[in-house]
Amino acid sequence: MTRLHQFFLGISITALAACGGSEVPAPGNSAASPASTATPPAAPASADGITARAFLEQALAEARAWQPDAELVGVSTSLADGPRNTFWFYDVQSPGQGRCTRIRALENGDVENVGTGGACVLMKPVSAGFVDSPAAWQAARAAGFAGGDSVQLSLRYQRDAALPEPQPCWVLWSDTDGGGQAGLIRGWCVDPASGQFVVRLSGQGRPDPLQ
Repeated sequence: MTRLHQFFLGISITALAACGGSEVPAPGNSAASPASTATPPAAPASADGITARAFLEQALAEARAWQPDAELVGVSTSLADGPRNTFWFYDVQSPGQGRCTRIRALENGDVENVGTGGACVLMKPVSAGFVDSPAAWQAARAAGFAGGDSVQLSLRYQRDAALPEPQPCWVLWSDTDGGGQAGLIRGWCVDPASGQFVVRLSGQGRPDPLQ
């Protein structure tokens, strides 16, 4: 396992723990604010995997079944080789209860709450009207993102030295974005509302908490 593969797995485990999760699925085996008034159409499932929006509505419904005030704070997948994958995670929080959980969608259509719903640090929510993962992928590729094996895609509210102020980002990175001995992974930020590339991140950022 390469150092970057270990980094990807560590990110998934850390995010899952922060959201009261209980498991990280093996690759291949495998919230919620109200939807935007201009929600892009969901992309269909295919033999090549599913996009981030393919089972979004089902994931949001599962989140609201968990807590009626559930807000979407993150969408992610890892160890992908493009904008589709066999699974997606939807991290959600309940501001009223101060708790978080994680919804998992699989390419076979299974959508399940796999988190513990435990207490957590509340994060700034993101809109459910985000552009789908292929649009974010295309914008990052046009800006110089190389793609390749072990791609990580993560939608979250991002704080970073390269951003004038924290903002929602589709963050993409892969093996080629490693920072050598410094250990920095410089992702590519795409605006999830417009689908436009914003900036290559510094590698020293983090998700932005609510408080």
